[in-house]
Amino acid sequence: MANVIGGGTGRFLTDVDGDPVGIDSDRLQVQTLQDEAFGTFTNYQAFAVPTSATAISSDSPNGTGAEIADAKEIMIQVDHDYDGYIMLASTAATCVTSATLTSRKGLKLMGGDTIIVAMGDFRNVYLNASAADAVVYVAYFK
Repeated sequence: MANVIGGGTGRFLTDVDGDPVGIDSDRLQVQTLQDEAFGTFTNYQAFAVPTSATAISSDSPNGTGAEIADAKEIMIQVDHDYDGYIMLASTAATCVTSATLTSRKGLKLMGGDTIIVAMGDFRNVYLNASAADAVVYVAYFK
């Protein structure tokens, strides 16, 4: 973590030891730690999202039929032809579609939207379509 020292145009950065941070070629050198790349990418056949909150682990035709519990991230894409919206949440009670805007719960996804959530368990990802004919594609990384 760096600290800013000074004021006005006389500001400079210091490292955790209080030493000035060097800048080469007008670029600040930054070191980051990164986990190893994902070793698994698994995708599933598209499925229909019902008009009631349903976990993506549910059996076909309204889910993947997989009870994955060790994913690092889950990617969900709404088919671009869908004219309604889909709500996404972590429980059935918080995944609510409604004609009244203030009564909706969850994250709203429209046709063509893609979201990646840092969730590990398919049983804790719920979808709820505002109208029939909603189709999504699901994949996970681990």
